Amino acid sequence: MRFTAYERALVVAGRIARDRRLPRRGELSTRGTRWIASRIDAYTDRHEGLPPRRHRELLELEGFLGGLGIADSRAPGNAGGSWVHAMLIRITGQPPERGELPTSDRHIARLYELLGREYVRCADWPTAAECFSGAALYWRHVPRHMRRTYAQVVVFTMRAGDHAAALDGLELIQGATHGPSAAFHRIAARILDPAPGLGADAADGIDRVRKLGIIPYTYLVSCLAERLSADEQPERALGLLTTARARLTADRADDWLVGELEQTAAVIWTALERYEEALGLALAAWAKLDAQRYRACSHTQRLSLWKNFGPTRRAALVSAVALGDERTVAELIESCRLQSLLGAAVEIDDDEKLAESGFEVSTGPADAGTDDPDGEDSGRAVAPDPAAEGGPAAAGGRDLVVSSAVFTAYNDALNSTLLHFPEPVSYQGTALLLPHYRSALPPEEAQDLAARPLDDALPEGVFWSTHIEDGLLFWFVLRDGRPAGYGAQDLREFDRIKPVLLGLAGHSQSSERKTWSLFPYRRGPGDFYEPFTQLRSWRSAEEQIITRTIGQLLPPPLVDALHRAGLDQPLRLTISAARELTCVPWAIMMVPGTEERLIEKAVLRMWTSTPTQLKRASRDSRLPPGSPVPFLLACDNPDGSLRERTADSVVNEASVLLSASGPDGPGTKDVLLAALHKIGPATHGVFFYRGHAEHDSDPAWSALPLAGETYVQSGELFGTFDDGTPFLPMPTRVILSCCSSSTASALGGEGMGLAAGAIHSGADQVIATSLDIRDASFTEVFEDLLVRGMLDGQRAGDHADLLRQLQLRMLTEWKVFSVRGEDLDGEEIRDPHPIIWASFQAY
Repeated sequence: MRFTAYERALVVAGRIARDRRLPRRGELSTRGTRWIASRIDAYTDRHEGLPPRRHRELLELEGFLGGLGIADSRAPGNAGGSWVHAMLIRITGQPPERGELPTSDRHIARLYELLGREYVRCADWPTAAECFSGAALYWRHVPRHMRRTYAQVVVFTMRAGDHAAALDGLELIQGATHGPSAAFHRIAARILDPAPGLGADAADGIDRVRKLGIIPYTYLVSCLAERLSADEQPERALGLLTTARARLTADRADDWLVGELEQTAAVIWTALERYEEALGLALAAWAKLDAQRYRACSHTQRLSLWKNFGPTRRAALVSAVALGDERTVAELIESCRLQSLLGAAVEIDDDEKLAESGFEVSTGPADAGTDDPDGEDSGRAVAPDPAAEGGPAAAGGRDLVVSSAVFTAYNDALNSTLLHFPEPVSYQGTALLLPHYRSALPPEEAQDLAARPLDDALPEGVFWSTHIEDGLLFWFVLRDGRPAGYGAQDLREFDRIKPVLLGLAGHSQSSERKTWSLFPYRRGPGDFYEPFTQLRSWRSAEEQIITRTIGQLLPPPLVDALHRAGLDQPLRLTISAARELTCVPWAIMMVPGTEERLIEKAVLRMWTSTPTQLKRASRDSRLPPGSPVPFLLACDNPDGSLRERTADSVVNEASVLLSASGPDGPGTKDVLLAALHKIGPATHGVFFYRGHAEHDSDPAWSALPLAGETYVQSGELFGTFDDGTPFLPMPTRVILSCCSSSTASALGGEGMGLAAGAIHSGADQVIATSLDIRDASFTEVFEDLLVRGMLDGQRAGDHADLLRQLQLRMLTEWKVFSVRGEDLDGEEIRDPHPIIWASFQAY
């Protein structure tokens, strides 16, 4: 088949657009490149049966150019997927002979550099270094570009903390006569030299490094400033950073590059105890670095971004505490909770394009190069399909040379989710982060950004909020909305705190310990705590260690308030827990200075985030006392993985009962959706779910399994139709009895999981679990008590009061069984083991 004139024009236009020199800052695409990409995409969709070679080139051009436009539209994960598909098409068209290096190819090299730039933006230093290593491989005969890419490999392996690899990379540009490369080599070698006493000439020539690119210049300055500060030369470090920030501003560099230098400066000012300077810089860096989390990307990329600006959060909070600014402390701690809402899942349509190009996308066991980013046993992999039309002949003496970064990028694209840009928190009229977030947005979006008042979301009583950063526990206490105390505690001073928390996290699928920000720890003799075994006996030595250790975290103002409270006049306490504390069964924790449990002193309620609470407050869900509460819907063990419920259980009295084979049909997703939409959002009544919640490191993908191998994902609970109707409308009262159903949150402890999603979809009172609930006889008994209490029209008040009364009853029975020497151990739990009843929490 011959080229048509239109096809030829598309190919020529695509080649010219691809060869355009890309800008060093700002948007990557132009109106022209976006138009060409859209024309190629439309043409390949309309015309089937194109000759393989022509089809492959058109798809390759569309992948390259389309990725530029996607990157500019705040979707780096999808841009990476587009570039990966272009790269694989091109690589398989010219595989090298076995044992030989691939031929130089500037188009593949540029694709690697584009991927590397996005991973720098996401602060994933190892993947960025891997991308630039791939670029260097394909720039082999272009020394100018090789020097630039090797410089970036070195600086990002330094940022990753791998100094041995950085030294290896530095050898590749040793002896360079090119001025900027020679300056880079000398400065980087001095940074990597552990010998103390950097000389006055350590930064000489660093301005010349700008010719290698604004990215290697920025991060080399940051690394040098950190080295100078560690060498007790903070003034020189700050001077270097001030000059570099001015140059980046003059060059109109991207915000995230400026934020990198502001963060480094804030950390140095904090170490100098110059807290006003530190706070100003930390706030500016906070917004710039945090803004990248709200692009469509994977949870793994968000985790890298979150960790990257941890020093900024610490500097800002330490400075606010030191300055005695209680309002700022409150604003910043709550700003550590994601104040965003989950957007629609990003659709990826590259699978079909890859298949057309000779590739297949498969889900199955991942090899060493395609591991799931969260370390699971399976992952999403991209593999060549030699049998496909036009596919590469991988056998017969030819190998594919593909960096592991390519598979990382494709996995990130497949697992992308979108978070809407957050509305910053304000407290008592203060919203210090608001102007900085506005500066990180385009003008048309910035003018609509407004702060969400924490004051309007606060419940009555005492509010205790915490955040942990680098082993420091930051906290503030409010009483009826007014400040009652704030501070910071070094958790290293608390014996056993980390092993106890690790033991509790072992019973919570959603704890995701790799997101924790505790101190380094090596387990010592006896530092092993197993809550299931050690909590079974009231007042045993092990039980007291666990409950008193956590109890020590309660701050003095809260402890004072608890001492004044009593069984009949409890304190109303809302806990906004740090990520590391969401797996704690707070009800049984000991109050310092007493022999009483927290549930004996307080009515407990858990917090999600300001937007979630404001969403609930905007609805009038009050039920007149004495009014009947209908049991609208029960979805009990829909996938049949748990034991059958007894015939006399109150759950069987639901108006609609969905189960594996219930009277109202199997509890598939379609049947559940139909039942919920028939009820409607915020309808007075009870919805009960029992099952094995399945947790993902990204809380958007945490799911409730249903019949027919279908699922409800927590992300769907945040979705709405065009008319504003929730995708999964919830009645006012919801009970989720499953594995850690309340704690599926992300990074800062914010509620992005099942409990918070239920509130967004119409629920006013949610009871969920902090630990994985065991499938036992006692669990069914306790669930029935909860359901009966929620259905009691005479007690149609706060669900937290109901839960407290039940937990006080269980506390008494736990004591009785322990005193009698009853065995609460074993898989078949018939008696009140606190690992079950204390794990239920009111939201």
